[in-house]
Order: sequence, then C-alpha cells, then structure tokens
Amino acid sequence: MRMTRISIIVAAATTAALSGCAAMTAGQLVQAGYDAAKTSLTSAPGNQATALHVRTIMNSINVGQDTASIIASIGEPPMEKSGNPQGYTCYEYAAVYSPTEDAVIVSKDGKVVFYGDSTCRVEMRDDNFRAGGKYAGPPGGESSAGSGAGQGSAPDQVKGSVSNPAATSGAVSAPDTTPQQK
Repeated sequence: MRMTRISIIVAAATTAALSGCAAMTAGQLVQAGYDAAKTSLTSAPGNQATALHVRTIMNSINVGQDTASIIASIGEPPMEKSGNPQGYTCYEYAAVYSPTEDAVIVSKDGKVVFYGDSTCRVEMRDDNFRAGGKYAGPPGGESSAGSGAGQGSAPDQVKGSVSNPAATSGAVSAPDTTPQQK
C-alpha cells in the first residue's frame, strides 16, 4: 500500500515536471523550425535570383515613374500591398537587399513617390502623412514636384529615394514678360 502511494506520487510529480517542460520545449522547437525555414527559404538559389532581379529593377526606378509598369516588370506579386485614405499605396518585396531587408515602392496616383529599403509597415505609418512627415504636402496644400535621390552606398543597392513636396521650395520664378513703358 505504501509502495503504491509512493509510486503514484512519483508518477504525478514526473508528469507535472515533464508537462511544464513540454511547453517550453515545444516553443523552442517551433522557433528553431521557423528560423531554419526562414534561412532556407531566403537563401535558396531561386530566391537569390529573384532578389537580384527586383534589386536591379529598384536601381532603375525614378521618382514620378509609372508604378504599374514597374510592378509588371518585376513579374511577381508583392509580399504585401497596402494603402491608406490619403491615396498612397505601398508594395513590399521580401528579402531584396538581404535576408532581413525588404524593398518597397510607395506610390500616389499611380506614380512612384518613394522606393528603397524599408517595409510597408514603416512607410504607411500615420505620422509620415501628418505635417512635417515624410509624405506631408507643403503648407497651404498646394502641390509641387519634388525629386528623390538615391541613398545607396553601392551601385547595386539603392537604399531609398523619396519625393517630399514639403522639402522642396515649390516656388519657381518665371521670366517677367510684362511690356515695359519707354
């Protein structure tokens, strides 16, 4: 009788200890599987070729260019496509610059306003569209054309270009054509 009780207590204690470890072990196994899958998927030869293809296209983009033709030339759908009420659309391609660095194209009215190393989650944040934000227009709401400049450190890696109308002067003086009195 006494031996049976001890056996039951030992069995219960062992089961309790193992069940507590099982959750942690399962979590570690899931994380390890995720890490292995991410590494193998982003480093596969086909994905490296795709990343090189997308990077080449990203290097040829100009701010103001038609977005539809760029997306068509990439030849595959973006990993993420999102938009906002201000009319901006973000297209994100995974693992373009490295296994952890994605490429985005942000457009408004079908024209590129930003491209480079980022994520749609970062680019489509609300504060980017408020006064003083990355995509905020100039005070008064008038539209002016801006131009972007690549920030890449190497010719094969464009890291970002943005058209920010708020950052440009917006004022271009025309020659005076009023008739002069003699």
